[in-house]
Amino acid sequence: MASSHLLCNHHLFYPSSKSFPKTSFSSFTPHGSASIHPKVQFRRNSVVKATQRKLEVVYDPDERINKLANEVDKDAPLSRLTLFSPCKINVFLRITNKREDGYHDLASLFHAISLGDIIKFSLSPSKTKDRLSTNVTGVPLDDRNLIIKALNLYRKKTGSDNFFWIHLDKKVPTGAGLGGGSSNAATALWAANLFNGSPATEKELQEWSSEIGSDIPFFFSCGAAYCTGRGEVVQDIFPPLPSDLPMVLIKPQEACPTAEVYKHFRLDLASKVDPLALLEKISTNGISQNVCINDLEAPAFQVLPSLKRLKQRIIAASRGEYDAVLMSGSGSTIVGIGSPDPPRFVYDEDDYRDVFLSEANFITREANEWYREPASATATCKPSEISRNME
Repeated sequence: MASSHLLCNHHLFYPSSKSFPKTSFSSFTPHGSASIHPKVQFRRNSVVKATQRKLEVVYDPDERINKLANEVDKDAPLSRLTLFSPCKINVFLRITNKREDGYHDLASLFHAISLGDIIKFSLSPSKTKDRLSTNVTGVPLDDRNLIIKALNLYRKKTGSDNFFWIHLDKKVPTGAGLGGGSSNAATALWAANLFNGSPATEKELQEWSSEIGSDIPFFFSCGAAYCTGRGEVVQDIFPPLPSDLPMVLIKPQEACPTAEVYKHFRLDLASKVDPLALLEKISTNGISQNVCINDLEAPAFQVLPSLKRLKQRIIAASRGEYDAVLMSGSGSTIVGIGSPDPPRFVYDEDDYRDVFLSEANFITREANEWYREPASATATCKPSEISRNME
């Protein structure tokens, strides 16, 4: 079960019910067929205003949108789809080399977790532009967004002329080291392929995705993978950790810009532990503090000193409740593995009133199927403003 808690002082902002058609697929087969909920029309009708001297007819543009959408539905075997877009954590993250192209080589155990976004896709009658909406402020809605980049990439690779209306229900904070945007891009590629009858293989989608982001290829794995190169070299592994192992994610309001973290990184100060040895220990003995090494922690703590204090306080307050406490990716999320409960001080102290909290567990997916949202997943909001933890 995954639940999200946001400690803030404002109400959750939800999208207007008119911002996206309230329809979705409840299931789909590996070949792209799906069961469809009945179509829901925009309910606002033309309005007639009567006065003593004249009769005024007010045109409702939604009626035209409904007609266009129905024409698409009539001609397309697949027109609307809802998918879960999970995030990930890095159980360990070793930086092994500085490359000539300016990037760094890494070796990391990536694992998908049950916290994720919901993305609704609907075929658009437009043949020129995608339209993206979201439930939070600050998220770019143009081709700066990885969802739009992924759809543009798919059209470039396949020659498809499908464009989409997309609504992103954002639950994963950004600047968190959780790969939320990368997951959104992978989910968009998967959706575009389904709408086109799945002409591309999973391997092709994975290879294409590396052109727009290093973390995106991971999400085409089974959900557990040993990743090397810039992160784009993905080796599926048998899931080394049980799906019922709970965790809690704690992210402060401040983000850790990845570029800034790498600027402070020094290869000579990184761990010398063989990453394959770490993988073997986790596969054999499970999670422990000494295997959850992240070479980006030290530079991230330089960028955001309060993050180091947060991790230290979580370890001290847990009194052994967590099997390991680690930072995911380049930060700023701290993960406590072994218990879904955050330490008491994050509730009691004003300094932590705006932290993002979520419990989660590890998840995987089957071949030819996308990740499924856990059936019992719930989300709640404690006093907090969701957009503070989003882009």
